Amino acid sequence: MTKDVTITELSAPKAADKAQSVLFDHFCELVTRLFLAFEEEEWSQDADWDIAFGQTASDADAAWKLVAIQAETVTALQPLSANDLLLHRIAGLVRQAVTATNVHALEVIRTRAMHCIAHAPMHLARAVHDLAEEALASIDQMIEHACACDGDALSARALPLAA
Repeated sequence: MTKDVTITELSAPKAADKAQSVLFDHFCELVTRLFLAFEEEEWSQDADWDIAFGQTASDADAAWKLVAIQAETVTALQPLSANDLLLHRIAGLVRQAVTATNVHALEVIRTRAMHCIAHAPMHLARAVHDLAEEALASIDQMIEHACACDGDALSARALPLAA
């Protein structure tokens, strides 16, 4: 009987560790998808690359939709620690950013992300803090992209990215 209690107690923390690892891994995938989406966006804006590699605006649109889906995946997971909570919140803000319809909304999202990072507990894992900073830098890039495309007559749309 005691052995069963011990097994139950040991399996619960392992399950919690696995769930935390899953959230962290999914957030890493989100950041990777952000980088790939920016790369696709640049390729789709450069006509020479479009011709040479068959890249089109629809490839960039698909990349942003994958970012939105990955952000939804991360926010669907239950945060189990302060590390998870920061990543969960930032993923929610990334999801809002890729569906934002104007630059002002992106700026508000950036401010919220900065607030989340600034008010996160000091004992967070360095990797978690670094990933949150990378996501914040990506939101900054989204703002730069939207501002650059705003005056571009060739651009059909700048926002939302995951239309």
